[in-house]
Amino acid sequence: MTVIPNFILKRMYKDNSLRRLENGVGFDIVNKLGPGQISKLNSITLNENTYPPSRIKLLIGEEIVPGETITEDNPATFFLNQVITCLIDDADVPDGAYQLTLDLVSREAGKVTLTVKDTLKSS
Repeated sequence: MTVIPNFILKRMYKDNSLRRLENGVGFDIVNKLGPGQISKLNSITLNENTYPPSRIKLLIGEEIVPGETITEDNPATFFLNQVITCLIDDADVPDGAYQLTLDLVSREAGKVTLTVKDTLKSS
């Protein structure tokens, strides 16, 4: 498996995309590496709060994919330059600066951990 350094993964994060949504918060990832499949979504962490797959959904194209349904047998497929919105089910996330970590497994690269900083602001 290929290990992808965080400085390359950071290019996939859409800057300043952390935002409030109807039932929580979300952010965008732009696939700049090539087509691939997510075979497991481990967690998303915002500072000290870690959210399991049951509290995460991915918006891939027009499809909303619940995090807990992503498995080796049922991977989430994404294409080059496709925008993926990660949705976190938590309406109580306060405004402020965050270290955000997305932890997943891809069929092509194995374990992938993306860590970035962003700020959540009220609209």
